[in-house]
Amino acid sequence: MFLRNGRAGVLDLSTGESSEQELAEESLTAGSSLGLAESLRREHGDALVLGTGPLTGSLVPAACAGFICSARGVMPLLGYAGVELKLTGFDFIVIKGEPAVPGYVWVRDGIAEFVPYEGMSSMDSWARTERIRADQGDRRIQVVAAGPWGDSLRPGSSLAVSHWLGEDDVSTALEFGRRKLLAVAFRGMGELEASDPEGHLSACLELRSAHASRLGRSAGLASYWEGAGDSGFSSLLHRVVSCFGCPHPCRSFLKVNEDPGHMALTSTEPGYMHFDVPSLGKAVGAGMGFRDATSAFMECAKAGADPSSVLAAGATVESVKGALVSGSALAVDRPSATGSFRSLATFEECVGLGLCPRYWAKAGLDIDAVSACAEPGLGRPLR
Repeated sequence: MFLRNGRAGVLDLSTGESSEQELAEESLTAGSSLGLAESLRREHGDALVLGTGPLTGSLVPAACAGFICSARGVMPLLGYAGVELKLTGFDFIVIKGEPAVPGYVWVRDGIAEFVPYEGMSSMDSWARTERIRADQGDRRIQVVAAGPWGDSLRPGSSLAVSHWLGEDDVSTALEFGRRKLLAVAFRGMGELEASDPEGHLSACLELRSAHASRLGRSAGLASYWEGAGDSGFSSLLHRVVSCFGCPHPCRSFLKVNEDPGHMALTSTEPGYMHFDVPSLGKAVGAGMGFRDATSAFMECAKAGADPSSVLAAGATVESVKGALVSGSALAVDRPSATGSFRSLATFEECVGLGLCPRYWAKAGLDIDAVSACAEPGLGRPLR
């Protein structure tokens, strides 16, 4: 089986027992993985399912996506999280039950286990991420962390993926909270085998070249959201950051606690990675400048709260901090908000295949072109 592992890790939080579930090849070769993930979720009693697509980690442009499937819907896992998950040796991780005490799930090298860690309940999402990386001795561990808002089951809760908010349009953090699940961490040291490596590489390079000639050079978030073209945004820009395999990145890191003109990071909280278009749009509408918005987003990320749910008209950094402490949230229709991942017409098809929906909405999703790249990698037609 190419570009796949052929198995799911199943972890029961109520007993601490873990097992492997072999997946039939026909179930993994039916294109999108979302149907199989939903089937696993129901089979294991309303479980949380972390999954990857058939192209996740391949050389197809922007093949970075994994996802979390829950009763609340589908949350994409972008950046390096989806690929890291697949390289653990599992295509899916199924999490069911509820533990006696809070803790986190730790996945690596074909092993999935629950680590009880009651003391982590007092930490914010950034502290949890750093604690797990320190305890396991690896800075490259990808961490999907809830914060105090998710723990308390507050409306507007959001998961942070290795520090940053913007992917959890359906408040999957609430599913973590009701399971006493503080975080899921994974580190992949495995490899993916392509059926025809040279053919896969050649086809993907040809498609990348065609996209590059049409899209040009990326300016980060400014290439996807016109508001990021404002001088107030660009004056704080430190760097543009790409997800795995993305030739036209949408992420912009702004420095607000250090000089953005200096490449080195000299403090523990120099700034914030922006790609959350709905929340940035809300901040601008509330009258916030980008410096204050960046500071406010940092506080929201630590709390595990969707910034758009605490950004009232006339918002300031202090008013946001106050809302985070009080737990008061505005009603926000996040999934349909302009610029959200779920609002993109490419969302389900792309995430199910392992592709970034934002990049492919920009490039123009051409399934025939994707299939031409995928077939030599998979050793079969994509569909």
